Amino acid sequence: MDQLDKKQEELLKKYQQGICSPEEIAAVQYLYNLAAASAVDDSAAQTDQGIGEEIWNRLPAGRKSYKLNLFKRISSAAAVLLMVGAGYFWFSSKSKEEKEQQAYHDIGPGKNAATLTLANGQKIVLSNEMKGELANEAGVSITKTADGQLIYEIKDQQNGDSKAVNKLSTANGESYQLRLPDGTMVWLNAASSITYPVSFSNTALREVELAGEAYFEVVKDKKRPFVVSTYHQQIRVLGTEFNVNAYSDEPEQRTTLLDGSIKLSLEKGVVARVLKPGEQAVSEGKQLQVSTVDVDQAVDWKNGDFIFQSEPLTSLMRRVSRWYNVQVVYTSGVDQAGTFTGKVSRSKNISVLLKALQSGGLKFDVLGNKIIVKNQSI
Repeated sequence: MDQLDKKQEELLKKYQQGICSPEEIAAVQYLYNLAAASAVDDSAAQTDQGIGEEIWNRLPAGRKSYKLNLFKRISSAAAVLLMVGAGYFWFSSKSKEEKEQQAYHDIGPGKNAATLTLANGQKIVLSNEMKGELANEAGVSITKTADGQLIYEIKDQQNGDSKAVNKLSTANGESYQLRLPDGTMVWLNAASSITYPVSFSNTALREVELAGEAYFEVVKDKKRPFVVSTYHQQIRVLGTEFNVNAYSDEPEQRTTLLDGSIKLSLEKGVVARVLKPGEQAVSEGKQLQVSTVDVDQAVDWKNGDFIFQSEPLTSLMRRVSRWYNVQVVYTSGVDQAGTFTGKVSRSKNISVLLKALQSGGLKFDVLGNKIIVKNQSI
């Protein structure tokens, strides 16, 4: 079974065909040399060597004149592909010794945590240690599972109080998963909040309010549409999967449909569009644009990754800021409009991400929870 990821496959095909640009040839060379220099642990050696041999054996004999000391480590779990402009850049994980040396200047990833505000105003901080029933109100039992889900179970279907409202909030560096009273699943990204009734009984609509970003898997109910309201738009569904990015510090709101259909309206219903799976609606002011997109990028955070596709530096660093709970400062000379393409796991320390971005001519200083972005040439 092939152990290469899609990006590796694309680059190797071009290399095999002899149509790589000088930058891409250099990327293959850089990949081999960097991987060869990486530390190898016994448990990964056999798998990594197999991947290395697989790539090497698939290169045409004529292209092997670029031989570069066949690498020993290139597992997709340890390597990060970063493409900047026309070139491809690869980043391999640091050796154990390097990690220990930089430990005091590193920042860990976000965690599974949130704050639940009950209808009576009580606040409950949700941590990994907590589990079991947290509250019982309006005929609804609220429990937290051992794997970090917040679950609402209706005990009294007839007398559930739809006017009782709860709010689940995440700070920077936090994310959480919620199952609403109707069974709808919600993944809440960092620096976000969702407000919802503790019971949907005796309601014509299942309405929730979102600030920030969330992914929804809505349970079908033709009699009671599900409605998500943000500060600028309203999304009406019957049963579907979609992602909403509605941070107040972003210039645009993005709604991406993965399955089913949704109707999206701007304030006061001035503009309305029905989305199909694979489409994304981008709203700014009274403008609404719909296009087909790579849905994997739209839900990268839910799947545990950062995926950048020609994304401006300022945009990607806003995402980094929320997840790692850091402040980003740019020095003069930094091209803030420069774009990056690549993939990095959100489970890694921030040093892994920053190391990859350095391939774009940047350097970073980590001072407490502040990231100073500099130009390498200055």
